[in-house]
Parts: sequence; C-alpha cells; structure tokens
Amino acid sequence: MSSDEDAVSTGRDGLDPREALGIIDQQRRRAATTEPSSALITGAWGAAWLVGYGALWASARDDGTPGVAAAALAIGLGVVAVAATVWHTAHRSRGIRGVSAVEGALYGFAWPVGFTAQGLIVGGIAGAGASPEVVAVAANSIAALVVALLYVAGGALWHERLLYGLGVWIALVAGAAAFAGVPCTYLVMGLAGGGVALVASLVVGLRARRAAAAGAPA
Repeated sequence: MSSDEDAVSTGRDGLDPREALGIIDQQRRRAATTEPSSALITGAWGAAWLVGYGALWASARDDGTPGVAAAALAIGLGVVAVAATVWHTAHRSRGIRGVSAVEGALYGFAWPVGFTAQGLIVGGIAGAGASPEVVAVAANSIAALVVALLYVAGGALWHERLLYGLGVWIALVAGAAAFAGVPCTYLVMGLAGGGVALVASLVVGLRARRAAAAGAPA
C-alpha cells in the first residue's frame, strides 16, 4: 500500500478514524458533565412546588389563609430548591475555565438575587397596606415568575428547548394562578406548576439516559 493510501486509511494526520470518533465522543461526554442538569433542577422545583403548594392548599382556612406549619414547609422547600440549584450549578462549573465557567457562575448567582428581589417587592406591597390575600397572590406569582424567567434563561444558555418551554409554561401558569385567588392559586401552582415540572424532569432524565446509551450527546 502506498503512503497516500496509508494517509487516507488513517486520516490526514495519521489518526485512525475510529480513534478520532472516540476522542470526539469523549469530549462530548465531558462537556455534558460541565453543564447543569435540567432534570435535576426541574425535579427539585417540581417536588418543592407539588408538596409545598399542596400543603398550603390543603391547610387553607375558610378565609384562604394557610396553616403556619404548611407555610413554613413551603418556604423551607423553596429555600432548599434554591440552594440545590445554586450548589449544583457551581459544582458542575468547578474546575473549568473560560466562558462556560463564567456562564455557570452568573446563572447560579441569579437565583438568590431574584428571590431576594421578590422578597423585597412583596414586603413593599405588604407595607403599602395591601390585604393578606393580595400579598399572598403577589408572593406566589412573583416567585413563580422568577423561576420561569430563570428557566427560560437556562434553556437559552444551554440550548435546552424543554427547559425553555417549561419556563414559558410556568410564566403563563403564574399569571393564570393570580386570577384564581387563594387558596385556589396554591392548587393551580402545585399541579400545573410543580406537577408539570416533575413530568418534564422525568422526560429530560429519560432522554439523557437514552442518549448516553446510544453514545450521543443528550
């Protein structure tokens, strides 16, 4: 076999095509481990909302006010979901350099900033003399909107259409839930928000597993 034929069979740079494909696949898998998992993020929020909002709706009194224990549970689950999202994003970005590291850090930092702003806005509404029902509706709707917009941002950042679509859906659900009034707003957010987020988490997780088994990027 001539030297030209050898070059064709092994590649112009002397690298076997199968080895080249293996290197490409390895790089794809490595890149996947540095991007936050959409399944984990949506799963954390889906569980927090389904349980938290469910508890608020189930414990609501005749005037729509939820029980203290249910309110504490819902707030605690929200805090855990925020912490899990920030930690997971920072953990996936650890050890990498360049644009990806900056993107991960900025995205993770946006979560506590968004919810700090939400708390200040709700506090301002309450301080302005709004009724407890108005405060409750505003607190839930604004919190859901923060999550929705960050889902949209994450979907655009990592080219994850399902995450982007879920963000759009949650934004619309938050708007619709505002018209339901308490305690129905809790039920709408729990089922249409948390329930759909959990389904989306399962879909993303199964898709990622099939892609990994096929040796393709998720």
